[in-house]
Amino acid sequence: MSIKYKWLAGRLELLIQKNIQNSIHRLPTEKELCTRYHVSRQTVRMALSLLEQNGLIEKRQGSGTYITGRLQNTAENTVGILISSDQEYIYPGVLSVIKDTLLSGGFKTRIHVTDNCVSREREILEEILKNPVRALIVEGCKTALPNPNLDLYHRLIKKGCAPVFLYNYYPALPDVLCIKDDNYSGSSMLTEYLASRGHTAIGGIFKSDDLQGIERYQGFSETMRNLGLKLPDSRIGWYGSRELHRLIHEKDTRFLSDIVKDTLRSCTAVICYNDFIAYYLIDELIRAGYSLPGDMAIAAFDNTYLSNSNILTVTTLSHQPHELGLRAAGSVIRKLSGLPASSYEAPWELNLKESTRTEL
Repeated sequence: MSIKYKWLAGRLELLIQKNIQNSIHRLPTEKELCTRYHVSRQTVRMALSLLEQNGLIEKRQGSGTYITGRLQNTAENTVGILISSDQEYIYPGVLSVIKDTLLSGGFKTRIHVTDNCVSREREILEEILKNPVRALIVEGCKTALPNPNLDLYHRLIKKGCAPVFLYNYYPALPDVLCIKDDNYSGSSMLTEYLASRGHTAIGGIFKSDDLQGIERYQGFSETMRNLGLKLPDSRIGWYGSRELHRLIHEKDTRFLSDIVKDTLRSCTAVICYNDFIAYYLIDELIRAGYSLPGDMAIAAFDNTYLSNSNILTVTTLSHQPHELGLRAAGSVIRKLSGLPASSYEAPWELNLKESTRTEL
């Protein structure tokens, strides 16, 4: 009997792996297993008990036996996280939620910081190919540009690694799940609100080398068009990863100073890519002699602590707390358990604050 139930447990492990690949998240009934493997119900129950002890399945009273997605070798139950930063802005909170959610599902995490650098991303992916993980949660690098690392993603997928994109994605990998903001609708919401306050000369500051920036610009520019408002190219300020790196590490705000002098000189309102940019823009506007919020209404994305400075609180958009991190981790667990999972765009909520208080 002891040999037989262990033999059956081994067979069921193979069945579990096959079911996960075919998006089947539960095992056959005990009766069906008895028939399929020509064993007694006692043997089936002992085999299932062993698999449950090893964390491969869980029994639900009155519902059946479900696959957890974990492997017997706990060292292999690791999910890699590729993120641009683990210290700045929204990242510590998001990472904490992802790690806690995956841990509750029986998965460890391995965090890799890319610094939004494509070459660094390649080094990380090459290392992961040598030390495989079950899944990857990936914030893409410079996603508005062609990515030379797609070959490594294809190799990882072929090896059975399940990637899920967070915030940014690579259009050349359309079948990979993506958990992201509804950037278009968010920009549209901010634009419509500013227009409702009487602003017609609205400018924008967007990141040029990631899709979040492009999508937010698109929502802004098309909503201006639909409202019948002019949007000269001169009212759009662009910056890239290099300028952002200098801002974060050297507090170099020269590109924002130039935007204030050139891009915003004919504007009464501005939409910023995020709170981080809005926070430093406020100092540049005050340095240039602007009285806020009277001379310039400011709106942004993310509703982080940076939008609540002592100088001026900024009207922003927000989600449910850490919504994207929760959904990304949940999607990984579902995929590894053989459950269906789908891409998601999080809707925004408008948070009105001092920076748009005045009306034209």
